[in-house]
Amino acid sequence: MMILLKICAVGIAALVIISLIKVYKPEFTVEAILCVSIILLYFLVDSLKNGFGFLSDIYGQLSYGKEYFPIILKVLGIAYITEFTVALCQDAGEKSIASKIELAGKIAIFFASIPVFTSLLDLLDSLI
Repeated sequence: MMILLKICAVGIAALVIISLIKVYKPEFTVEAILCVSIILLYFLVDSLKNGFGFLSDIYGQLSYGKEYFPIILKVLGIAYITEFTVALCQDAGEKSIASKIELAGKIAIFFASIPVFTSLLDLLDSLI
C-alpha cells in the first residue's frame, strides 16, 4: 500500500512540475516525462519483487500445467512492457512509433503463446 502512495505522490508532483515546464520551457517536457517515467518504473519493478515471490510459491505448489506458467508470465511481461512503452511514445507525441511498438508487442505475444496453441491442438487431436 505504501508503494502505491509513493507512486501517486511522485505522479502528482511530476504533474505539477511538468505543467510548469510546459509554460516556461516546453522543449524540455519530453525529457521531464521520460525522467518521471523511469522513476515510476523503478518503483513498480521494486514492488513486483513481492509479487514474483508469491508467484514462485504458487509455481512450486503446482502439480500440473507447470510448462504453461512461464509462458503466461512471459506474455504478461510483454504486454506490460509494451503498454508502458506505447504510453511513453504517446506522451511524447509520437503516435506512429507507438502504434508500431504496439504491433510488435502483439506479434511477440503471438509467438510466445505458440506452445500453448500447439498443446491445445494436440489435446484436441487426442480427443478426436
